[in-house]
Amino acid sequence: MLSFCTLTSKLKNALQSHKQFIIFRKNSLVLKFLKLLFFEGFISEIVEINSGKFLKIYLKYLPNGSPIIKKLKLLSTPGKPIYFSYTHLAKLRQGTGVFILSTPEGLLTDQSCLKNKIGGTALCFLA
Repeated sequence: MLSFCTLTSKLKNALQSHKQFIIFRKNSLVLKFLKLLFFEGFISEIVEINSGKFLKIYLKYLPNGSPIIKKLKLLSTPGKPIYFSYTHLAKLRQGTGVFILSTPEGLLTDQSCLKNKIGGTALCFLA
């Protein structure tokens, strides 16, 4: 979980300074999270480098130069996890962003959780 917190901070800083990419140490949680961001259209590419020990994450920007990710907020911390039940997610869903949750089925977006009727630990919110 600590590396996940570090990754979100590094992503926020890179987006504010309009970096083209960041490099981050690979682990299973980070890779699953980045693949989810890629499939949701928040990042443009993930490349393994240095014999697969690190990931090069290419950030995505709009044609006017503003980042695709306008808001990235870490919700759960190692000391204070936040849980969303299926019913809570159904009430919370506003369509303004994407919640990333850790569920028994792996990392899922709030939309996938609603589809599968499951809840989980809220990791972060992206808009």
